[in-house]
Amino acid sequence: MKQFKDMRSLCLRIVSLVLNKYDDHDFGGEFWELFFKSVKPLIDSFKQEGSSSEKPSSLFSCFLAMSRSSHLVPLLFREQNLAPNIFSILTIPTASEAIISCVLKFIENLLNLEDDLDDEDNAAQKLLLLNLDELINSLHHLFQSDKATKRY
Repeated sequence: MKQFKDMRSLCLRIVSLVLNKYDDHDFGGEFWELFFKSVKPLIDSFKQEGSSSEKPSSLFSCFLAMSRSSHLVPLLFREQNLAPNIFSILTIPTASEAIISCVLKFIENLLNLEDDLDDEDNAAQKLLLLNLDELINSLHHLFQSDKATKRY
């Protein structure tokens, strides 16, 4: 079982590297259908697993890469609870500094895309606005905590 998990993690790391390097490439709907279908069980447990690890998972690296690209941000809408789960990791007291930094980087990437694009077709802005309550609550919780990350 561990070998399967390691293989899955390696594959997701490769996808993440490709997304970072070729963020404007159109991989096609079939690729994304297969991707999201295969990671669905991971997404369902993403908040809990993502917050309990020491460093960001390979799947989180994929989502972080998607948050950097105006072409890939619309994919974050495929799973309804994906963005709220990422934001809510900030509320988990046991989340590591590395995980919290990645969540903050995810938010920063979306905010940068929001500034760079026009208002008509801005998926980053829509993603932020649709999940604004969760984002504000999560940030409020983080800044009320004793975490060192809040200094950053």
